[in-house]
Amino acid sequence: MELELFKSFLAVAEARSFSRAATAAYSTQSTLSRQIARLEKELCTKLFERHGRHVELTFNGQLLLPMAQAIVGRTEEAISLMREQSQPEASRVRFGAVGNVFALMLTPILVSFLADHPRLAVDLIEKDDAELEEAVISGELDCAVITPWGSARTGSAYLCSEEILLVVPQQHRLAGRRAVPRKELANETIVLPRATMNAGNVVADALRRAGFEPKSTYRANYPELTKALVRRGLGVAPMPRGLLEPLDGLVAVPFSEPLSRDLVFIYPRDRPVTAAVRALMAHVRSGLSPAAPASGSS
Repeated sequence: MELELFKSFLAVAEARSFSRAATAAYSTQSTLSRQIARLEKELCTKLFERHGRHVELTFNGQLLLPMAQAIVGRTEEAISLMREQSQPEASRVRFGAVGNVFALMLTPILVSFLADHPRLAVDLIEKDDAELEEAVISGELDCAVITPWGSARTGSAYLCSEEILLVVPQQHRLAGRRAVPRKELANETIVLPRATMNAGNVVADALRRAGFEPKSTYRANYPELTKALVRRGLGVAPMPRGLLEPLDGLVAVPFSEPLSRDLVFIYPRDRPVTAAVRALMAHVRSGLSPAAPASGSS
């Protein structure tokens, strides 16, 4: 059965009119009528009820509608994927990450990737971790790098782990410690990022497992703002190692039970991963592979 018959059926079903469907499909009303007649003959059923210029789906037409949409959609997706596979360089990737991950970890990797793939365009979209996951699921993004939290609803590939240390003022009671037990933060005000940033959720969960609910009066996503609050004595801040420099009057102390956050590359589970996305994922994994993993897990 020809794919064009299903396309014609969908055009008429959406427009609820042969004339409007013909205009939208850059076809003629007579051509659409012949195609619908052929489809009805091949399926041995009536698909539309005609009411003058207006048409409505029959019961069998309503049954066919979602299947026809799936047939046309998946076929066009397959054609697009095969064309993209044959010309992997001529494509675009919508790639997301948290701002500080882009700035401090991914920028040199992306520069070398674009140098190796000059015909590939990469749109860089900055969001929080939870928003990035939703954007990949919805199709707004093709892929992203996030700190995972909770059950995964996307495909994922592990990239690296990064140790989380406790940042305190130089005069703080914990500043001279070789390592800090998590339970010692029970009476401290803890500066965390907002809940859509999963590194903060990793920390909060680790402290709850130490037996207390963390007191977080201030929420700060921007690393330099976090450090400025700590310098002013407004709290202490568990921070990934890559965000620490410059410390300028602060001290970073490891936890006695090492704490880390993972970074993973995520992509949709229910849609094909393009050659361009796979190439980007391989380059990012290669670029981050020298990063030393944390000595423990969260």
